[in-house]
Amino acid sequence: MRPRHGIPRRTGAVGLARRQFAADPWVSLGLALLVGTVALLLTAVPRGLVDIQSRQLVQEIGGLSAAQRDLRGDWQRTVVYGSTEDLTGDPAADGWAPLVEGAERIRAGQPEPLRSTLGPAQFLVRLTEDVGYAPPVESGYYAASLSLAVDPDLTEHVDLVSGDWPELVVDTPDLGIPGPQTEPEEGAPEEEPDDPEPVPVLLLDAAADELLLEVGEEVQGLVVAGTYTPTNPDDPRWQHVDNGATMGTLYDPNRGESAYATAFLAPDNRGSIGPPASTRMRMWFPVLPEAITGSTGQVETLQAQVNGFLAEQHVVATADQMLDTQAAQVPLFTTDLTEALGRIVSQQRATASLLAVVAAGPLGVALAVAALGARLVVHRRRQSLAMTLARGASPAQLRRVIAGEGLLLGVPAAALGHLVASVLVPGPTPWWQWAVTAAVALVPPVALAASVDDASLQQRRSDLSPRSANRWRWVVELAVVALAGVATWRLLDRGARGDDAGRSGIDLLAAGTPVLIALAACVLTLRLYPLPLRALAASLRRRPALTPFLGASRALRDPAGGLVPALAVVLGTAIALVSAVLLSTVTRGAEVAAWEANGAAVRLNGPLLSDELRAEIQQIEGVAAVGGIGDTGATRDLLVDGEREAIRVWVAEPEVEEVYARSAPVPGLPPDFWRDEGIPAVVTLLGADDMVPEGATDVQVSRLGDAEVVGHRDQVPGVLVTGSGVLVDGERWEEAGGSMPDVRSTLVAVSDDASPTEVADAVTDLVGTGGVVTTVTTRLEAFEEAPVTTGLRQLFVGATVVSGLLTVLAVVVVQLMGSTARTALLATLRTLGLGARQTRALTAWELAPLLVTSLLVGTLLGLGVPWVLLRGLDLTGLTGGSAQPALSLDLPLLATVLGAVVLTVLIAVTVSAWIAGRTNLAHALRVGEDR
Repeated sequence: MRPRHGIPRRTGAVGLARRQFAADPWVSLGLALLVGTVALLLTAVPRGLVDIQSRQLVQEIGGLSAAQRDLRGDWQRTVVYGSTEDLTGDPAADGWAPLVEGAERIRAGQPEPLRSTLGPAQFLVRLTEDVGYAPPVESGYYAASLSLAVDPDLTEHVDLVSGDWPELVVDTPDLGIPGPQTEPEEGAPEEEPDDPEPVPVLLLDAAADELLLEVGEEVQGLVVAGTYTPTNPDDPRWQHVDNGATMGTLYDPNRGESAYATAFLAPDNRGSIGPPASTRMRMWFPVLPEAITGSTGQVETLQAQVNGFLAEQHVVATADQMLDTQAAQVPLFTTDLTEALGRIVSQQRATASLLAVVAAGPLGVALAVAALGARLVVHRRRQSLAMTLARGASPAQLRRVIAGEGLLLGVPAAALGHLVASVLVPGPTPWWQWAVTAAVALVPPVALAASVDDASLQQRRSDLSPRSANRWRWVVELAVVALAGVATWRLLDRGARGDDAGRSGIDLLAAGTPVLIALAACVLTLRLYPLPLRALAASLRRRPALTPFLGASRALRDPAGGLVPALAVVLGTAIALVSAVLLSTVTRGAEVAAWEANGAAVRLNGPLLSDELRAEIQQIEGVAAVGGIGDTGATRDLLVDGEREAIRVWVAEPEVEEVYARSAPVPGLPPDFWRDEGIPAVVTLLGADDMVPEGATDVQVSRLGDAEVVGHRDQVPGVLVTGSGVLVDGERWEEAGGSMPDVRSTLVAVSDDASPTEVADAVTDLVGTGGVVTTVTTRLEAFEEAPVTTGLRQLFVGATVVSGLLTVLAVVVVQLMGSTARTALLATLRTLGLGARQTRALTAWELAPLLVTSLLVGTLLGLGVPWVLLRGLDLTGLTGGSAQPALSLDLPLLATVLGAVVLTVLIAVTVSAWIAGRTNLAHALRVGEDR
């Protein structure tokens, strides 16, 4: 007979792991979900940063005008023969071929990524003298000026509206354009001059309408052969062709408006209309904004390549290729692209560093909570693991089993999180992102294996000794505090060392210092907070209520809270406040930079600020004051205690004082600067402050005489200062015999009840296209809508939300870690008559002292860490200013954020108390009987 009950089959490692997981799967699944979320964030956030930086880069480059960003080369050339046939004898020869081929050779010889960033070269030739005439009175213009130009690709960029394309005509008399004249041979009979054949030109259709010109009408030896409209008026190339897509106007308060238009000669003309002519040659390589992409290192490479291009000499065509010239065609290239690229590099460094600073906190908490979750998994399986050890399993075998389970949980979760992030945020996937995902996937197996004790896993009380059983705790804590101190010192001392640690893109020192400070604060908090807690427990001992005293005593004796919940609350609070402070600081810094760049609510650049124009602007409704600052244009001497230095003198009109006073937050000039008596006061500009050492008593400025330095400014609000100089009050300058220089940057202060936009529109209508009007409002709107601003705002909000969720999760996990001892105590107390509300209050009392203390420490860190960061992290790339922004505290925003953090902590305590209040009394008592 076979036995009724057979011998059970041996259970393998896989079966054991499966049974343990099936018995309590939710904590393991929660650990996998946390790992997947961390992998998703670590993949999505860098991709989002690259996307933000790329869109910001395109916007910054696209925001430059074509004349600013393109690599433009200019040179002078004398054209002897306007017709290629006259030059070569071949009617099919292309006079532009040597220049076009040479330009393409130059572009093809550039390294990547510069070569792909540049488009094919384009050319424009202008004769040095314009043709002026008086248009009909009915046109409304008192004068008109036609600039003769040649565009070899004109037919590709304009559409003919009326008439015909201009023909090549070069055999014409002089039109007032100077050039070498051919002397007749001695003794030769004088020839009767033929009637001059007018030169056909092509005019902008709108300009012809405005100037009342018809096709076939002659003007000063020119004939309108046809009119055109630009095929694409928004094509950036028209920014190189002044008055080519629109007719220009210039307002004169005394005479009215004058008109300016470009008259195009035949595209195959070489730049002459008969006699040898002096021409202004321009070629430019269009910069393609969409081709400029990449990280900080790639943008730096492009910047270096552009600087190298500008430093080299480029021969477009040799003298032999041009045939009629004795010199090679060598343009002088210039561009504003390098300055923009440098600003972008600074911006990318600041953005990446802020990302690292804000993300380091939640990442550290997430990893700590993951490790704590692994401990919770082992903790809830303590009895089964102890039974397995008792039946002969070794600790190494247990570690392998539970590590394998961790791999099965971590690898799929991390891979899924990575793939989801790739779908949500498309973009390139560098190898290191998969390496980071693999490292995240290893967190569960490593944490689970490390949580298995070598002993028999018997339960031991942890509240009988206030001292840590780990003798290395003091060493680790002292190391953390020391590292935090060294990191803070190095960050604060960076300016004195001249160290730019952000060259690699992410400032690791700035990113790690806040986390180290938070860890040090948590260490000190856990060491010091028992002191007031003992006093609180002693005071509650005398009261009849049991719950407060017992809760305070358990919080003091049971180390279940420990470092993780304290770190979660401290970092959660600090990150939320740091985000709010940095956001308000960057926003305020951008506002100050916009006001300093504009100088006033409205600024006009271009026309000379005459008394008549000033009167016209002052009559606009809403204008409170009009003033300007001009450069004398000559180098002056600055004598300091007998030492002579060369400087430039800038003169401020008296009205500027009122303009600055009405244009907060523009930093006004020192009050002594505007004084009427005594020694004239000056303000040093840019590097001139180094020329005047502290304590200098004898300071003189040529023509002004003795002067007193009352302050220093790197830049004057609303005016671009390009070299060392001094700023002088206009009245004192004129008293010294100087004359007020020309002012072409007009600052317009606006009344408090007026709209700067409406005032700017009125000024624009007044000056037409003869000036450029900018406002602070448009600058701030551009800042608010910039991808980097919206991205940082989303980053700060996201980091705050994630930190809050991790705080709640950390507190709940810690509550579950201590649930066994708490359940046994609560079951006994409930049997003795403790109510459910008292049960929840007891749990809240256990958590509240540590969380409240951590909340206070986190608040102090959240307000102190930004102060440290601003002294080691360059934020000028984000604000657009020349100086580091000052720390700005937005009290309503801080109150809102702090209220949200407090609410998060209350939610965490409430959830933990609710879970503890659901104790199964009968089950807990039966378990107690088994022990």
